Amino acid sequence: MGILTILVFLPLLGMLAMAFLPSRAKAFRWIALAATLAQAVVLVVGVIPGYLAGKGASQGYFLTENSDWIRMNLGKMGQLDINYQLGVDGISILMVVLTVIVMLVGVISSWNQEQRPKAYYMLFLLLNMSTLGCFVALDFFLFYLFYEFMLLPMFFLIGIWGAERKEYAAIKFFLYTLFGSVFMLLIMVGLSFSFIDPVESAELFNQMNPSQAVTPDMLQAMLHSGAGLTAEFQVHTFSMHHMMAGPGGQFLNMIPGSIFALGNDLLGMDARLLAFLVLFLGFAIKIPMVPFHTWLPDAHVQAPTAVSVVLAGILLKVGGYGILRICYGIFPEGGIHFSWWIALFGVISIIYGAMVAMSQKDFKSLIAYSSISHMGYVLLGIASLDPAGVNGAILQMFNHGIVSAALFLLVGVVYDRTHDRRIASYQGLWSQMPGYATVTLISFAASFGLPGLNSFVSELLVLLGSFNQVEMFPKIFAALAVFGILLSAAYYLWTYRRMFFGTFAVKVEGNPAMPDLNRREYLMLIPLVVMMLVFGLLPTLLTGMTDVSVSDFVVRVLEVAN
Repeated sequence: MGILTILVFLPLLGMLAMAFLPSRAKAFRWIALAATLAQAVVLVVGVIPGYLAGKGASQGYFLTENSDWIRMNLGKMGQLDINYQLGVDGISILMVVLTVIVMLVGVISSWNQEQRPKAYYMLFLLLNMSTLGCFVALDFFLFYLFYEFMLLPMFFLIGIWGAERKEYAAIKFFLYTLFGSVFMLLIMVGLSFSFIDPVESAELFNQMNPSQAVTPDMLQAMLHSGAGLTAEFQVHTFSMHHMMAGPGGQFLNMIPGSIFALGNDLLGMDARLLAFLVLFLGFAIKIPMVPFHTWLPDAHVQAPTAVSVVLAGILLKVGGYGILRICYGIFPEGGIHFSWWIALFGVISIIYGAMVAMSQKDFKSLIAYSSISHMGYVLLGIASLDPAGVNGAILQMFNHGIVSAALFLLVGVVYDRTHDRRIASYQGLWSQMPGYATVTLISFAASFGLPGLNSFVSELLVLLGSFNQVEMFPKIFAALAVFGILLSAAYYLWTYRRMFFGTFAVKVEGNPAMPDLNRREYLMLIPLVVMMLVFGLLPTLLTGMTDVSVSDFVVRVLEVAN
């Protein structure tokens, strides 16, 4: 059993332990905490050292696991092979680290959950497992299973433990995400019949022709020769690695004449460009990109604090990761062809999200719309196809995950005391809650990109990449993105002035007490604040894990265009 398998399925062991306990037991939160702490130990002791050791030796995927899972004989069409295939590279390793951190914080923030705790913590651990699985799966079928598994626990966590309009928000989230994933399924099936696994196909060929000894390289040459490779020797695959272009930008495993072969048309449009658009739409909903963003504010406002933390901290990043790994990885020419539009919608998301956030009266809604704005930088960085811009996009996903987790926890702190999220209900909190005020100030500053804090580095790299890119989109887009930073500073400082300066007053019925942060709340927030400072001052701790994979990724994409 590989280290990534242990990391992904540790929450499943916690779920099984909970399943045998009576509903009235008090140990559920401790089991959830033990499972997430065990993940953190595996990450620190096994995954990160293993990745860094491999990264120093070569490029590609590390800590890989590849086992036969499902094998079907398709008769004259050959065979279909679905593998249990895991691995990490510079595009996914930071997302794995982020998931473990945010899930651990989410369990601690759920510590006082009293409503149906058994179901709550089991669903929370299922969400943990499925999200991690998305970031390490290298087989498209396996990725899709983990992706779909994310929907159910999030649907129930919002729909059962949410606020007044929880059912509406849960259904809206489910339908939006399901809409994108249904079309993803169609593309996935088409891809499996457009590519072969060269290793498995060579083994099949040698079994049926024992007098010959064909290597995978020889079989790839046969596939693209004049005679071709007959269908009975083709082992179709869902492996994303085999679907991607190799050195020189050539798709060596692509079956000529297949549905997603180069130059093939579908519905009057280039089939590969159409597939890129369909997949991009599904992941753009997840990011979320304007105008497919309307599910996010409802989900955040209605979700309990811990669920909002996970939603903003991790689930939105699955969208950005999917665009990089699948859309650009498998259909790089689509990313180049639509780069202008992707950058445009990224800028629209930045400006629109910031302006709407500025008009919000609800503290949680403000943070939700700020997430839409800050995830727009991810789209802009990816569209630049510049190493600095793509690196910035990956760092922005990681840094936003840390900052947004802290911000939603801070909303939960005041809501736990007053059950009121209106910004106008609070004034002069600094005098009563200096610890809370200090953490909020650092988190606000990190979110709008103050130099010395983590988000500054990622947004700077996105802007550098956007200015350096060669004719992907006009440089005015990068200038408009700078304006988005000014807007975010404006609404954060305006909110801080209203809530923390002046004479102390809480305009809530019953005059609730406003004690400062307690030990559990400090335990949640201080590690996140420390990471904002450390990764702001030492960004090479992050870029050193991503730079090689990002450079290789950009080269592969641009080679296809040439």
